[in-house]
Amino acid sequence: MILFNILIHFFILCFFYLYKQKFPSSFFINIAFCFYIFICFYIFFISKQNKFIKNFIKMLTFIFSAVFIFTLGTIISDIHNSKSEKIKNEYVIILGAGLRGTEPKKILKYRLNKAIKYYKKYPDTIFIVSGGQGKDEIISESKAMKNYLLKASIPNKNIIEENKSNTTLENLLFSQKLIPKNLYSVGVISNDFHMYRVKFFAKNIGFKLNPIYADTPNKSKVSMFLRETLAVIYYKVKMTLEKWSFTL
Repeated sequence: MILFNILIHFFILCFFYLYKQKFPSSFFINIAFCFYIFICFYIFFISKQNKFIKNFIKMLTFIFSAVFIFTLGTIISDIHNSKSEKIKNEYVIILGAGLRGTEPKKILKYRLNKAIKYYKKYPDTIFIVSGGQGKDEIISESKAMKNYLLKASIPNKNIIEENKSNTTLENLLFSQKLIPKNLYSVGVISNDFHMYRVKFFAKNIGFKLNPIYADTPNKSKVSMFLRETLAVIYYKVKMTLEKWSFTL
């Protein structure tokens, strides 16, 4: 019966992937499914193996849990220790996020509203709206972001579009090319859950940025922080392995 349930869930996920080219949007559905698969795998395979294998699996689970908790704590600590908006920036990069039709989703609106608030304080700021067009998006994220800012009475001359990027790292790399060299200060706006990874990437490419933290919608806090923790672990491991392979 358990094996039958696994197969049913597997075919459902395959259907979503083939039909929409992506897994179901709910973070918790994916996490719950992965946890379910792990339990079933443990029941059918691990529990029947010898003591060494069981202890090895337990050790891996403990290590991952410890790394996950430490990373999540680091992200939260960074938010509480680093929030500051006292620095005036000549250029400010606004990082893109998902759209709903031609309108920014709530996560992205929080970033844009932060930019609008910042503009009212520093009206000479030049904003770079950074984000390309995803496979399921009607227009580029940068275009939607620009339209949103224009509606808020930010002049067209204060907005530069970067519409080629598809990842956070590309946001920074492509936006950096649009900024005059040797500027006094450059800022970046993103939601608080995302900023630690932004700073991590910026440090790795030698791009000095002043973070401007936008809030995260309350309904999205848990899922965004958990997802971001996994993303930070993934990119840190990936970039560490790349550095090792380069030195070898």
